[in-house]
Amino acid sequence: DQKRALYMPHWIRLSLLAVFILGLVSCKKETKGPYTINIKVVNDDGIPIQNCGLRLYAPVGTAGTVNYYSATGLDGTATFEYEYPAYLRIDAVKSSWRACGFVELDDRNEVTRTIVIKPFGDPDNGCPPL
Repeated sequence: DQKRALYMPHWIRLSLLAVFILGLVSCKKETKGPYTINIKVVNDDGIPIQNCGLRLYAPVGTAGTVNYYSATGLDGTATFEYEYPAYLRIDAVKSSWRACGFVELDDRNEVTRTIVIKPFGDPDNGCPPL
């Protein structure tokens, strides 16, 4: 009776082995940093905004806190680098104009986001109310 309790048909053993192998093969490949984040700031007409102040930030647990500052160049773009997967907030400010957005660092090593800057108080600027 003890042998019978441990007996497993051959097809069940093969099925379990196949599921195990598929589980190992189908695992998502882990991408590691550094991640490059390109942020482009434009107005409603798509014109790049130069010298726009940018802040990229988020608390990310034990790796520390992301809190980077930069300004856009002549082409309206600024580039940041970060080592870990994260979900980061973008704040852009120039004079009385503002825009907010988010960027997720996951399976791609380079991410580009374009955000549209609008006047303070515009409900479509992507920022929470002050």
